[in-house]
Amino acid sequence: MKRNLWLLFSLLMVAAMLLAACSTPTAQVVVQTQIVPGESVEVTPAPYSGSKARVNLWHTIPTDTETFLIGDLLPKFNALHPECTIVARNLGIEDPAIVRTGLALPLDDANRPHLWWIASSETGAYVEADVLADVDGWLNANPTIKDNIIPSLLELSSWEGKVRSLPWMTNNTAMWINVDAFEKAGVPIPSQDPEKTWTWDEFADAMKKVTDANSGMKGFLVTVNTGWDFWTFHSWYGAAGGDVSGLAVLDSEATFKSVQLQKDLLDAGYATTTPTGWDAAPWYAGEVAVMANGPWNFPKLSTFTDFKFTVVPYPRDVKPAANLGGDQLFIGKTSTKEQEACAFAFGEWILTDEFQIAFQKQSGNLPVTLTAAASKEYQEHLAKYPFMAGFVNQTPYGVARPPLPQFGEISNAFTPAWDAVMLNDADIKETFKALQEEVNDILGK
Repeated sequence: MKRNLWLLFSLLMVAAMLLAACSTPTAQVVVQTQIVPGESVEVTPAPYSGSKARVNLWHTIPTDTETFLIGDLLPKFNALHPECTIVARNLGIEDPAIVRTGLALPLDDANRPHLWWIASSETGAYVEADVLADVDGWLNANPTIKDNIIPSLLELSSWEGKVRSLPWMTNNTAMWINVDAFEKAGVPIPSQDPEKTWTWDEFADAMKKVTDANSGMKGFLVTVNTGWDFWTFHSWYGAAGGDVSGLAVLDSEATFKSVQLQKDLLDAGYATTTPTGWDAAPWYAGEVAVMANGPWNFPKLSTFTDFKFTVVPYPRDVKPAANLGGDQLFIGKTSTKEQEACAFAFGEWILTDEFQIAFQKQSGNLPVTLTAAASKEYQEHLAKYPFMAGFVNQTPYGVARPPLPQFGEISNAFTPAWDAVMLNDADIKETFKALQEEVNDILGK
């Protein structure tokens, strides 16, 4: 029997029915209640008239950017497409299980998602479950739109030779640097050029010097207990020369070396771990000098004045590498042609220069189209906020997460192995060899 996350649907149907029970379209609501895993939630659907096609958009866009999307951008789409009603629902956290619960609802259920925002790593699972509309056929029928998407992102959006989703934005994580702490330690700021930035040895030496020179501060923040650990691991793994043509090989020398680097910093007292999952608070509080985080924090970073800071690429070992990310717009199958037309109209709209430039400038993420990235307006934005170059310059060196149907399960297996090493001193080689065996079992090898 296939290892198939869609088998989970039968176990989640109770939660799905709770959502379905609230499907009567009566209240005047545009943005729906957040869904918190583990809690039952009453959802009041947004209004729609019989003459309009209702299209549900599920997302986890941060609050500031969501406000901008709903208040400034969606009215422009509504003006272009008065025949459509886009119902935006913030899920609170990016949990694939919540989306799967929604997709377990009947195709004509008023609460089923028709558009959803999530990482590309879910692609294979959606293809296997046959829940996606024909994005590949639509793009081939609209070559001008397709040819304007950055080629590496078309590849990221593909599975088994076909484009399965549309890139909404792209990003990666990079090294946030407390410049004041570096200057106090007499450590030079690394280059923002990935080919010329610091080496692993220089990175480790900098973490030592910064820790020693700044009382109460550690050099680096090691993330633990978060589903993103596997994603950020790809930066170190790729830089160490790991095979990035597919799934990371977890019992390889590149893996052992990548894990050892951060474990050595912890053991030497030059790093600390995040208190609760993916948490930037220690960096903002001046408790660590360096952390890996993403450009989606731009709304705060653009006004941050507590200390001088910049952003630089990941340290390079054998070569530069970064964890290519971003969320995709998945377009699902619909129950009516009118819904499908509105769903694709929304997909076309997010790929316009007007949307890409405005959304990425506000959110801090990076454009997915060639014309938006090269536009005068966006280039002026980068000149105004030079720290953004630390993210932008890494994009050509991005390592994508392979969209295997089992990727989520593999990522979930990675976290306890990583935490066992970082928090409980488990042996690196033994732990990651056992993890590779577990991954092989997940893949049916």
